[in-house]
Amino acid sequence: MDMNAVLFAIVGVVGCAMLLAYVLRYFGVPAAVAYIVTGLVAGPSGLALIEDQELLRHIGEIGVIMLLFFIGMEVSLPRLIAGWRIAVLGTIAQMALSVGICSLVSWMFGWPWQAGLLFGFIISMSSTAVVLTMLKDSGELNSSFGQNALGVLLMQDMAIVPIMIILGMMGEAEVSLREVSVQVIGGILLVTLAFWLMRKPGWHIPESLKLTLDRKIMMGLLLCFSSAALTSWIGLSAPFGAFLAGMILNASDQAEWVEEHLRSLYVVFVAIFFMSVGMLVDIPFILGNLGSVALVTFAVFFLNSGINTLVLRTLGETWTMSLLTGGLLSQIGELSFLLASLGVSIGLLNAAGHQMAIAVIALSLMLSPFWMLAIRYFVREDTQIMVDQDIDAEVKDMAHMLEMAQQSQPRGTD
Repeated sequence: MDMNAVLFAIVGVVGCAMLLAYVLRYFGVPAAVAYIVTGLVAGPSGLALIEDQELLRHIGEIGVIMLLFFIGMEVSLPRLIAGWRIAVLGTIAQMALSVGICSLVSWMFGWPWQAGLLFGFIISMSSTAVVLTMLKDSGELNSSFGQNALGVLLMQDMAIVPIMIILGMMGEAEVSLREVSVQVIGGILLVTLAFWLMRKPGWHIPESLKLTLDRKIMMGLLLCFSSAALTSWIGLSAPFGAFLAGMILNASDQAEWVEEHLRSLYVVFVAIFFMSVGMLVDIPFILGNLGSVALVTFAVFFLNSGINTLVLRTLGETWTMSLLTGGLLSQIGELSFLLASLGVSIGLLNAAGHQMAIAVIALSLMLSPFWMLAIRYFVREDTQIMVDQDIDAEVKDMAHMLEMAQQSQPRGTD
């Protein structure tokens, strides 16, 4: 592709993204949906303006890393620790129920139990990028249900390593004890170091390293990507490392200038990530299997919302908070693309099954903001009904009291 074609492709993609973002924002739809639709239009199934999906996917992963880095700079450590029951117990219960239900479905259809386990793990992983983007756009990251969702997402990111080990053992792949030891010990050391630094607020980066604008930008990028590279190297999630770096930076006096100078890059890379999701959608495959894809996609939304809502309600959250958190976590996350590919490599998914998994994951990411809007509408209507019922009860009580008062008054003489 020559330079003119590259420039025209960039103009087409950016112009489409701006137009869709403007139109959808007018109707209250998050910009993430506009970027996914842009990827759908510009990708191989659309106008084919961009064909190198692998390059775009890797660039998009940088956006997820930067997103978690920024989230880490906004998170309150005491609040995150206070919600450990929801994060730990909620995630374990949610994954166990997902695996159990998918295993039951596999048994009913005569599929191997290993397939049920794979499907359960795939649907149990929610999207860190989509959920946190929605929370940041709505200004609800620090709300109760926002913090609950964040805790569950972080636990899911940490669970990806043992999940991949389990699936690898099912596929008779050789599991290296050395690699597992490095992951476990390295993860414990990193988290311990991060918590130790966060308990010493006020530490700062030497002034000589951030005297000029370019040094500030490079220092911020170095902190973000070095932490991500370290956790990725030991076999953990790269975005999780970026999140730890953001939390450490939040405990210092440096977070404000880092966020100020890197926000533009963060917006660009996150937008590219959502575009790469849109490009994964194979329109001919979806049209050829429309009924099956639609049925599985909406089954995923109902199942994930229901499981998360019931788990959170059992752990003591109100129905409203449980419904909102369950709606946020209803989609299938970007890490499930990795699990689906692993399923193919170990022989649990054939080509058609892999194509179906990719289609359902991408559609769940695309439709997730709309599903959340429906949940919000339901919660608001439900709340309004409860308020109206309370008001009616109060009016009836007042009327009854007035009637009793009138009956108790002495009758006048004729």
